[in-house]
Amino acid sequence: MIRIFQQDEAAVRKVRDIDSFSDTERTLWVDLQNPTREETKSVEDKFDVNFQTQQEQSEIESSSRYIEEDEFLIANSNFMVPDKEQMYVTVPVSFMLKDETLFTYRNADLKSFADTVKRIKSRRSMFNDGAQILITIFESRIDYDADLIEVVSLEIKSINRQLDLEANLDREMLLKINDYQELTMSIRENVVDKQRVITSMIRSDGWFTDDEQQRLRTLIKDINSLIDHTNFIFERLEFLQNTYLGLIDLEQNRIVKIFTVVSLVFLPPTLLASIWGMNFANMPELSWQLGYPIALGSIVLSSLVTLLIFRRKNWL
Repeated sequence: MIRIFQQDEAAVRKVRDIDSFSDTERTLWVDLQNPTREETKSVEDKFDVNFQTQQEQSEIESSSRYIEEDEFLIANSNFMVPDKEQMYVTVPVSFMLKDETLFTYRNADLKSFADTVKRIKSRRSMFNDGAQILITIFESRIDYDADLIEVVSLEIKSINRQLDLEANLDREMLLKINDYQELTMSIRENVVDKQRVITSMIRSDGWFTDDEQQRLRTLIKDINSLIDHTNFIFERLEFLQNTYLGLIDLEQNRIVKIFTVVSLVFLPPTLLASIWGMNFANMPELSWQLGYPIALGSIVLSSLVTLLIFRRKNWL
């Protein structure tokens, strides 16, 4: 799908067909979402640009994440999107600035792009070139990441309350903690990735005005704040995981203690029953008229004495 945003003196209009493109209007943004080969080729031929391959967009080297030339600027960044099987997955997004026009290439529907379109429609006067749209996309994305971090924080509080009040120690709880650890690490990786890209944009030569540079510096401050918060969340998750494992150990120790007490309580009766269960001919107890009730009483008394010792030692 192709979306082209063009600006005239009155408004910003959206074009979905390359054939409806107007050469007389200023082109602010060309957005390619899940494009076909024909759509990609038509945009490349129309605007004399070359989009990177998906492999090039996914490279992690700094030289591949940000490329600046005299005629164009390329920035690649990762964006997180919800997924049915996993909580979130990461998709690469490529940005290109050329002749004050922003070109974006993505293979996912991203909320930050939809929010940027709404801002363009509601405040079209503040968007005069592609650089402003590029910064707006990153601002929207950072806000979304901040909301996502807040959701994770609330989930951690919920898990902590369940441990305190219910102590429901099951396998699902531990897996849930692990899932949020993975999510927090993914958020941090994506935020750090944007930090690298935006830092490079701040250092760029002539691509951004002073006001845009100030917006980028504000973004860096917000990103640093998010990184600190993700570090704090990860520490909380580690503490929560250790607490959970500690409670499991306590529960296991309690169970082992019960089995130990039961074993020791029945040890003296077992010893007495073993002795009187012998079949030697010269056992004097065999001729006792009250031997059987005395044996039963001794067995019960030995168990009660063992329990009494355990209670006085505060082992029960």
